Amino acid sequence: MRRRGMILAVLLAAGPVWGQAPVGPSTAVLNGARLGLFAEYGQADTDIIFVGGAKESFDFRTAFAGFAAALTDRWDFFVRVGASQAETAGFDGDWNVAWGLGTRATLLKWNDFGWGALIQFTNLVSRQETVILPAIPEAPPEQAEEELNIAEYVFATGPTWRHGPVSLYGGFLLRLGDGEFEIITGHSRDQFDIDSRWDAGGYVGGQVTLFKAGPSRTYGFSRCDLTVEGRFTGDSNGFSASLLLPFGGAY
Repeated sequence: MRRRGMILAVLLAAGPVWGQAPVGPSTAVLNGARLGLFAEYGQADTDIIFVGGAKESFDFRTAFAGFAAALTDRWDFFVRVGASQAETAGFDGDWNVAWGLGTRATLLKWNDFGWGALIQFTNLVSRQETVILPAIPEAPPEQAEEELNIAEYVFATGPTWRHGPVSLYGGFLLRLGDGEFEIITGHSRDQFDIDSRWDAGGYVGGQVTLFKAGPSRTYGFSRCDLTVEGRFTGDSNGFSASLLLPFGGAY
């Protein structure tokens, strides 16, 4: 009992993460190119609730590199691979492998305005090596690994306005997260589940084309887009920045 109570106390202090990966415009972003490479960095402040009602606030960071492909001139698919890191009082997780995939499509388009929808999945992991005091005072401390594993599903929809090299976007965001926090020693594994729940909010961002290649570069990088966005829901808020390099010629 003492050991389990101490593990629970560590967990409440550690406050594992309800992640929030970057979203970007809900409309197609390649804008006529066949392929694209992108890099992203994001931060989020989040409150999460565990099964049983425990609640904790934490900081979360993500860094991704990704690849996008046009399925049509209005429909993109993307994958991202990188790392995630979480921290709060009593928990300072390392950067560990994270990945995700998703798709976005322009559903309606009229002059400079478009309306789109995005669906994405992201898996986020952060670990920490720590020491746990045993239940028997005379016994030596135990080496332990604390691991947070989050699965996040996001749906977003909203308008995008693009005029020349500048675009603005925003809309409605709905998130569903699942996951657990584990404390692993040489002879035991204790798991604490996160309370899966829907979290609604919004997102807003802007994008500017930093440079655009001439028409002679048929299969090279056609342009470079810088995107900055903010996200907010009932339990969290986040910020991210990204660079996109479309290439591969016109679709």
